[in-house]
Order: sequence, then structure tokens, then C-alpha cells
Amino acid sequence: MDHYVFSAIVLALILLSAALGSRVRASLADHHFSEDSLAAMRIAVGLVATLSALVLSLLISSGNSSLDLVNTALQHNSVAMIQLDRNLSEFGPSAEGLRVDIKNDYAQWISFLFSNERGTTAEAESREILASTYDIQGRIFALQTLGPSQEKLRDRAMELWDSVFAGRWLALEHRRGSIPTPLIAILVGWLVVIFGIFGFSAPRNWSMCVVFLLCALSATTAVFVVLDLDTPFQGMVNVSKTPMMDALKFIGR
Repeated sequence: MDHYVFSAIVLALILLSAALGSRVRASLADHHFSEDSLAAMRIAVGLVATLSALVLSLLISSGNSSLDLVNTALQHNSVAMIQLDRNLSEFGPSAEGLRVDIKNDYAQWISFLFSNERGTTAEAESREILASTYDIQGRIFALQTLGPSQEKLRDRAMELWDSVFAGRWLALEHRRGSIPTPLIAILVGWLVVIFGIFGFSAPRNWSMCVVFLLCALSATTAVFVVLDLDTPFQGMVNVSKTPMMDALKFIGR
């Protein structure tokens, strides 16, 4: 589901819970809102709010770490691609066709990573790209060498391509997101409970309505940030493809 759509649903649920709590309050007698009752509500809400804040901070930290990890991996991947191209250029004309195919394969990979394809289509294209990766690996291994120096070049090319493959697999795994959906659902459930109790315990006036709306928007934004960080190739906050595009321009020269 799109992050914007999911965040809008979360906002609607939060506001609905607050409105429901306020509606229930209007139908109850005043003795339900004694100081002791309100104090108990504050303790309960404080506990759930603390748990929600801890989970939110952990998820944001996890998402940011994942973003940094992928960004660093792709930068290293770009350097490895340039080194591989320079390495293969030492083979001369016999490796020119392979260099062209590697460049085309890299361009296809970049396009796939930053596309919005999902589900079956994305899986099919990822399998196709990985199959191309295996094919190139075999072609590097099959390069004909003319002495020890070129054997070292071929071995080095194999090492670099293994590094490229590892970086691609890491990026592919993080493209789907790593935060479990049940954890997001639990967090949203806690937010709904918090705002429902807020609506139940707060007086019904326009000031409270504005406060509820602002707080609901803030909580929804936090959930959106978690989801956005968890998918480093889509959304507002994503990894930079500049190093990859710079490497693509340099490859084959």
C-alpha cells in the first residue's frame, strides 16, 4: 500500500477514535469523570504513550540505519563497478563486448531500483536482472588469459563482480522494506487507544479539537517517516543515485 494512503488511513482512525471517545463522554454521567478517574486515565495513557514513543524511536532509528547501510553499499558498489571496468579494459579488445554488456546491465539495475514496480512485476524483473548477473559472472570466468598477469586481472575481476553481486542483493532485500507489518499495526493500535482516551477525558470545545488535530497530524507524520525510511528507493527520503549515475557515465570510457 502507498505510504500516503496508509498515513491517511492512520490519521482517519486516530481522529475517529478521538471523536468516538468524545461521543461516549457526552453520554456518561459526571461521576465517571472524578479526579480519581481522570488520574487513573492519565496514568494509563502515559504508559501506552511511553511504549509508543519507545517503539517509534526504535523504528525511526532502525529505518535510518537501513537507509545509511544501503546508501553506503551502493556507493561502494559504484566504486567496484568503475574498478571492474578499468580492470577489464586491461584485457583489450577481447573484453570490449563484455564491458558494454556490463554497462547496459548496470543501467538496467539502476532503473529497476528506483522504479515503482511492486509485486509480481518487480519479482520477475529482479529475477531477470539476477540471471544477467550470473551470466556476466560466467563470462568473466571464461575470459581467455595470455599469461599470469591477465590471470591476476581475471581473478581480480571475479572478486569485484562478487562484491557487486553482494551489493545488489543487499539493495534488493532492502527495497521491499524490513519493518514487520504487525509491528506497524500494533503501533497504530496504540495511537488509536491513546487518542480515544484523550477524546474521552478531554472537554468538548474547539480548542481541544485543534489540539487533537495537530497531535494526530504529528503522530501520523511519525508513522509516515518510519514507512518512508524503511523503503530507501521510494518516497520523500531515499538514497541518492548520483554516485551510481556518475559511475555509469565513467564506465566504458
